[in-house]
Amino acid sequence: MFPELTGTEAAVTQSEAAPVPWTYRFNWETGQLLQGPDGRYLRTTSYEQFLEETAKKILHTQRFRYAIYSERYGVDFLTNRGRLRSGISLAVIKAQVQEALEAHKEIERAEVLDIRFEGNRVVLQGEIVGSRGSTKVEVNAWQR
Repeated sequence: MFPELTGTEAAVTQSEAAPVPWTYRFNWETGQLLQGPDGRYLRTTSYEQFLEETAKKILHTQRFRYAIYSERYGVDFLTNRGRLRSGISLAVIKAQVQEALEAHKEIERAEVLDIRFEGNRVVLQGEIVGSRGSTKVEVNAWQR
């Protein structure tokens, strides 16, 4: 009398694919959100782009600076801006970067592959593994 459902309960309840997370895109040179030709702010369009933009936002935010973020969002090394290279430990920055990125709910693993001084900047190259994919990213951590 009643129809029989085939398959598992999980397959029936999760048949609809979860939407890809997004964030607004940012122009890191001007410090402004990117706008399209119609004036609307641009969003990330792929998961890899989302991971890269999220990583850049985390690494450009000083921890505890903004009340809208939790205490796990952002990095502590931004307080070292303006210090000489001899007062900055790249190993400490590397550890803080990996810890800050892995605190984000979408990021499962973050690994800094290279960290170096380049002119008056600190440049990081790394790999980020999220729950739905991975990407390689290069970030100018800050201008000294």
